[in-house]
Amino acid sequence: MSLATQPPAEATRRTIWQTLENSVKLHGGRDAIVYRGVHVTYADMFQQVERLAAGMLSAGIKPGDHVAIIFPTTPEWVYVHYALTTMGVTVVPINFMYKADEVRWVLSRADVSAIITLDSFLTLDFLGLLRSVDPALVPGEVNSEQLPLIKRVFVLSSGEEAGGPYSLRTLLAHETTEAERAQLATIRTGQTPDDPCYIVFTSGSTARPKSALIPQRAVTGAGHYFARGLDITEEDRFLAMLPTFHTGGFVCCITLPHSSGAASYLLGAFEPGLAMETIERERCTATGGFDTMYTKIMGHPDFERRDLSSLKKTFVGCTPAYYDQLQSVFNFRVAATLYGCTEGAALAAITMPDETDPEIRRNSNGRPLPGLEFRVIDPETGRPVPAGTPGEICFRGWNRFLEYYKMPEETAEAVDADGFVHMGDYGWLDEQGNLYYRGRYKMMIKTGGENVSQREVEIFLEDTVPAVEFAQVVGVPDDVWNEAVVAFVQLRSGSNVTPEDIRAQCRDKIAGFKIPKHVFLMTARDWPLLDVGRPDKHTLRRMALERLGRKE
Repeated sequence: MSLATQPPAEATRRTIWQTLENSVKLHGGRDAIVYRGVHVTYADMFQQVERLAAGMLSAGIKPGDHVAIIFPTTPEWVYVHYALTTMGVTVVPINFMYKADEVRWVLSRADVSAIITLDSFLTLDFLGLLRSVDPALVPGEVNSEQLPLIKRVFVLSSGEEAGGPYSLRTLLAHETTEAERAQLATIRTGQTPDDPCYIVFTSGSTARPKSALIPQRAVTGAGHYFARGLDITEEDRFLAMLPTFHTGGFVCCITLPHSSGAASYLLGAFEPGLAMETIERERCTATGGFDTMYTKIMGHPDFERRDLSSLKKTFVGCTPAYYDQLQSVFNFRVAATLYGCTEGAALAAITMPDETDPEIRRNSNGRPLPGLEFRVIDPETGRPVPAGTPGEICFRGWNRFLEYYKMPEETAEAVDADGFVHMGDYGWLDEQGNLYYRGRYKMMIKTGGENVSQREVEIFLEDTVPAVEFAQVVGVPDDVWNEAVVAFVQLRSGSNVTPEDIRAQCRDKIAGFKIPKHVFLMTARDWPLLDVGRPDKHTLRRMALERLGRKE
């Protein structure tokens, strides 16, 4: 089935500069950023961005450069995002959970010429991380044999001192000249929505992370439709829970609220206690994240005594049963399910507030965004399949990434001759055009000659077994079945069923080869998480092997 939707919004034809300029014009006196009690208006944020952009120009950063950033979600991150993207720089966010070899790969593969970072944050030593990559990566001018393209490292000190010419505080205090204003105006006028603005590294089938080159139109458009999906207005106070080094960071924590004049309440880093404290103190009205983030919040010892009643809007990636649980606990006015990926700027489909069918809201991943075309194909033949028939989900349109930078083979594998993106995602479209994502083909378990979708079993367990609150499914090697279906489950409060009870309740309700051969019980605090907040299935798989006493 192929589905072409209505024309896209104006936001999909704007640059980041045009979007920022419009937001400042409409909402200048309102809060744009709130962090640790400090409120920054749109007008003040704009001044900081202008000073920083001019300061960067004076320090030798120029349009076309690739600049790596290592930041938590602080106000300076927002200034850096706007300053660099609106002066024609391609930003390369670095996952600060990476180790030295991974960081070296990112810096080299992305042709980075400068780095902007904090010296440290909480227990994280960012300068130490850079030194572990190459001792030559120190604040100031850089002369690296390993990474010869890198010429400068700029640092935001955790202290109050302004520092020298390579201090971010110095650049944020830069007195902009008329010549610099004119130069910035020329750069911004010459930008187009098709221009690249980010290289985001994402895990893939290759041994190394892949370098997705994201255009400006994808960022501005996805942010706009996230805001539409949550019904965000200038009165909303958006809690920013996602990290800076994925598309969800700059799209959801910056573009989403700012496209509607709302304030972004920054956490620095996600921690469930801090998130609840901020919601209660600031009366945050909206947020978004992964199911595991909500699991961590609801499992926190302070959850019952916190007043989170102001939180009325969210987007979340979760199963239908988990959606029901969230609604029973939080009673959101708007709870949007969605489908997205890095290669689609974090959003390609979402349930809109005007969708009134509760089954569609809980079961589907929304409708494709206007201006995007979806196709579900048979992965073996490449031919489109009828409505309701599972296959590989493919899409194309304004949100599509440009390429994997310096990875032509991977680009050719992901984007077909018609411009459709193939991510190996498994699902279907119904007759009304609603999308149902049910996992990845790479997350299929081959057991007893049959293919089992991990996501399908997770949804079944949460929907059908009353005691199961949250489930994650993996496959492990098995002498009899080739791979065995293994489930990790978190029980509802007060439940005392055994793993065998759970298996027994699956019988005659789902095909026998889909029933987990082994079930392990978990608490809310037990779940291993990726740095973006999703469950870490690789760790769960290792845990299953250890508990079963098996090896690869």
